Formats: sequence, C-alpha cells, structure tokens
Amino acid sequence: MHRLIPGVALIATLVTAVPAQAESVVLGPVQSTDTLWKLATQARPDERVAMVQVVYALWQANPDAFSGQNINMLRAGAQLNVPQRSEMLATPVARARQWYYQAIAAKPGRLAKEPAPVAKQNTIPTSMATVKTGAAVHQPGPATPVAAAATPTTPLHTAPPGKPATSKATMPETADESWLQQFSRDYTLTLQQRYYPQQGEQGQAKSHSSVAFSAEWVWQSDDRNHQLAFEPYLRFDQRDSERNLVDLRQAYWQYAGDGFDVKAGVDIVFWGVTESQHLVDVINQTDLVAHIDGETKLGQPMLNWNLYGAGGTLSMYLLPYFRERTLAGAEGRLRPPLLVDTDQPLYESAEQENNLDFALRWSRQFDALDLALSYFEGNSREPILVPGQNNELQPLYLQMQQLGLEAQLISGSWIWKLESIYRKTRQQDFVAATAGFEYTQVGLFDSDWDLGWIAEYQYDSRDEQAPLPGQNDMFIGTRFVANDAAGSEILLGLIQDLDNSDSRSGKIEASMRLSNNLRLRLDAWFFQSDTNWEPLYYIRRDDYLQLSLDYYF
Repeated sequence: MHRLIPGVALIATLVTAVPAQAESVVLGPVQSTDTLWKLATQARPDERVAMVQVVYALWQANPDAFSGQNINMLRAGAQLNVPQRSEMLATPVARARQWYYQAIAAKPGRLAKEPAPVAKQNTIPTSMATVKTGAAVHQPGPATPVAAAATPTTPLHTAPPGKPATSKATMPETADESWLQQFSRDYTLTLQQRYYPQQGEQGQAKSHSSVAFSAEWVWQSDDRNHQLAFEPYLRFDQRDSERNLVDLRQAYWQYAGDGFDVKAGVDIVFWGVTESQHLVDVINQTDLVAHIDGETKLGQPMLNWNLYGAGGTLSMYLLPYFRERTLAGAEGRLRPPLLVDTDQPLYESAEQENNLDFALRWSRQFDALDLALSYFEGNSREPILVPGQNNELQPLYLQMQQLGLEAQLISGSWIWKLESIYRKTRQQDFVAATAGFEYTQVGLFDSDWDLGWIAEYQYDSRDEQAPLPGQNDMFIGTRFVANDAAGSEILLGLIQDLDNSDSRSGKIEASMRLSNNLRLRLDAWFFQSDTNWEPLYYIRRDDYLQLSLDYYF
C-alpha cells in the first residue's frame, strides 16, 4: 500500500491548487446550434454515468434555462449549472431513460412528466450546496452570468447569433441548416503513462505509454423521434500490440415512439448497482487490457427494444455477433505466465462468434427501491484459458444461461445495494452475489466536501475453484468528492480475501479538471498474494501507477 501514497499526495496537491472561489461548473452561454444532448456530452464525467442520467440531471438542476420546462426549448444565452456525478447517478438509468423518451416527444407547450424523485433533496447522499458561476466546461472563454430579464425565451432552432430571429412562417430553415442544428460533434484525445515499480514476472518493461482518440457524432431529427450515433475509438500502445485497438463503441439508429423505443446497431449497455464488481453486466465484452477493473467495454452489435409502462421497463436484446475479450500480449503486463493465443479462440457453439445471443431485462421503481431482473443466454463473456499448442493458452468461450438480480434501496444518506446471479454452463452451475452499502457524509466539516463510506461482501459458490477473486472477499472503500469547479473526486478501495489473509488488492481512482478542455486522471493498483494457486499470485509484481490526460475539443 505504501507504493500508492505518492499518488494520493499528487492528487491532494492538485485538488488544493483549484481556486477556492470557483464552487461549481457552468455550461454556456447556450448558442442557437446547441442541444441539451450536446451539452450533456460535455458534462458527462465518465462512461459509468449514462447519457440520459446526465440529461435529466441538467434539466432538473436548471429549471430557468428551459421554456415551460420543455427540454426542446432551451433559452438562448442561458447558462447551465452542472450537477455533481453523484447527483447524476442518483436517478436510475431506466427511470431517466423513460423520462427522456417522454420528454423528447413533447412538443413546445407540452410538458414531459418528471420521474418520481429518488429521495428528498435534504436526504439524498450528495451535495446540495448552492452553486455559483465558474468556468465553462469544454468551452473556450469565460462564462458570465446572464440576467434573467435579458434572457430571451427561444427554442434552439431559431436564427444563429448575428442574424435576425424570424419565424419559420416568413423564413423557413434550409435543409442543410436544419441538419446541422440537430448534429453534435465531440472529440477526445487521451495521453496515458503507466509505470510499474517492478519488472514483470516474464521480464516485461516498467514503463508503458499509450495514446487514444475517440469521436462522438450524434444527430437527432426535428421531432426527436430518430437518433443516429457514431463513436469510433482508436488506441495505440508503445509496447503491447494486443492493446492496439480500433473499435466502434456506438454506431446505431434509434427510434423513440409512444411508450417504446427500438435501436439497431452497435452500443454499450451497462447493468449493475454495486461498486466493487458487476456480476450482472453481461451485454458487452470487457476491454480488459484498458483497465484491470473490467469497467471499460467494447461496442456490441445489437437489436434492442425497450417498452415503458406502469409495470416497469422491459428491455429485449438480440446480439448477432460476439466480441472476444482483449488480453495482454508477450510485452504486456497483468497476464498469466503463459501467453494466450487470442488468434485461435475456441467456442462451444458451432456458430462460434456468430452465435445469436439473447437477453431480457425487466426493471421497475417501487418508491425508494429500484429492482431489476435479467436473463441472458449465449456465449459467455468470460473465457476459460485451456492448454493449447506451442506451450500457449487458448481462450474457450462456453455457452451459458444466466439469471440476474439487481436491487438498490435509498434511505436518507444510505444506499443499500445487491447484485446476484445464477449461471449455468456445461462445466458447472454456480451462484454469486455482491451486497453492501454506501453511506455519505454531506458537507463534511461545514464545507462543500462529501465523504462516502462503502462496504461490500463478495460471494461465489465455486469457492477456491473460481478463476477470479471475489469468492469470499470483503471490499472496503471511501469516496471523497470536493464539489468544486474542477470536479475533483478520489476513490480508495481495498479488497481482502477472507480465506487467505495474505491475499488482497487495493486501488486509487482520482480525477479533476485542469481547465475547460483538460482532465487529469490517476489510477493505481496494488496486488499481494503469497499463495501460488491464488488468481492474484500471478500479477503480484504488477502494481502500477497510471496518469491519463484527456483533452476535449
């Protein structure tokens, strides 16, 4: 753990460097070419927060920025206060999505029904401090307050600045203008440096550099019923060619109707409520070489239907093509002693990667309780490594059936969480679960700071036969949120094996904005095990410290 102390000190220094007078983040002033979705892409803190959660949080936090509370009617020149990440996550994805599709269908003069609140504002475990104006996010130039009396009430498809605002009856928009006003573009360039204090078990280098680029293009029709999204992602690694990646994270068409929506193409879907691991999250394949925690996913081809009603949300998925898990190569770290031949995967299904996978999920809110049940059938996302030729391992993907349960209960400053699965393969059946809580102290020491305490228990009925940690483990963590203009957050976590006192791992995740267009992230992990049959034993020399710089433009 002592290797992580310099990383904590670095982030603490950076946090204290943020000007004290800037207490919140502001987007704007709103231009005629802006849409709420476009602004939400700039405010989105990371992939764990769904876009619909960001959109809803922005709408809820800025009632004066919309005419008649209609998300299609942003006030030109308005500025939007950006809620904290925890406030965005306070609304479950299914609930935010249902509200969003009702809202985008609302024409001017019609109001979208607001989803039931998760909890009263004075009991939600997030900061509700009064916001003040500060620097704009991902926008050049300062953001200045706009007097309410001088803020015109106009939809975003009115004339651009510098042109007279004329009605469509006298000067209709051209097709090109209408298309551009519904089109948003966002780009991210990431420079990453990872340092391992020790050489790898197989002599791998200590220093690894990589660069990644992603673009996100989103278009919505005038009536907001149709949406096109395209998000390519490219990554190049200095040493490990298996980390090089060209991927489509999103490439889909979506239609939102009355009480339903349908999506066709490539997308990333997230299921789960717990912090330490996500047992139920099986739609997308894990990009394991990106992050050891398994949070980063590859785009998944799919046909998706979502039905919304008083009985909850029913989601159905047809998955016609399978993505193999990314695994480290010869020069990579965090890998088993033998190389894995990812070019020769094995499948139980005769259709191999073309096997048609199927998933079904029902979710509903019962006051403060959010509940979801899911079923998946198809290629397992977790490969089994079996002996192959040339003293190498081969990934084997079995067929599996999985039942999943998610539950989250919010009670004041407490959030109680549960994820549980029953999985069946030809090899074995097993049950796994993660359960725990997060308690947040809001306004620590009469400041804007929030401090959360997290505890989760991990269980797997396979016990010592489980290929991954978490069969009888305890996760303890704390989350510090500064609620400042830089969006500074630090998460510390420790996972202890309750069967083997010498087996544990720990992590640090921290991030903050350096400017309107720059974000600094720090990730660090340590692994400890003296038992040679433990999963952590083979990566015990792979403790690392990683710095990432994201540039948004």
